Amino acid sequence: MKYQSYSEQDTYKIGYKLADTLKKGDVIAFFGDLGAGKTALTKGICAYFGIDDVHSPTFTIVNEYYGDITVYHFDAYRIDGNSWIDGGFDEYLYNEGICIIEWAENLEEVLPKDTIKIHIGRDLSKGDCYRDLEVLR
Repeated sequence: MKYQSYSEQDTYKIGYKLADTLKKGDVIAFFGDLGAGKTALTKGICAYFGIDDVHSPTFTIVNEYYGDITVYHFDAYRIDGNSWIDGGFDEYLYNEGICIIEWAENLEEVLPKDTIKIHIGRDLSKGDCYRDLEVLR
């Protein structure tokens, strides 16, 4: 499925809409450059589940949010597959919450086969805020 976003608010709304298709145990992996909109998408997903205090886990690696469903929000920018497993983070992938992983390109080899992959790309010819989002299930 493909989406187009022209603003941070559009990206948020896409996340909210996608959340309606998610269930406990889902793993969502974001692929995209710095500033692509990964956190805005996460905020939309979390809002659907009644969670409103969402921020990037850049320095904490994981933020846990409690709402209608628990959401585990990861930043894997500084982590590779071995560090992920050594740190025990892989255990989050097999529980009752939803895992959202930013910078998933660093962990691709350890992600479950049924991971929902979302690729976010920029096209500056369509404006600074334009994003193409492709959801692969």
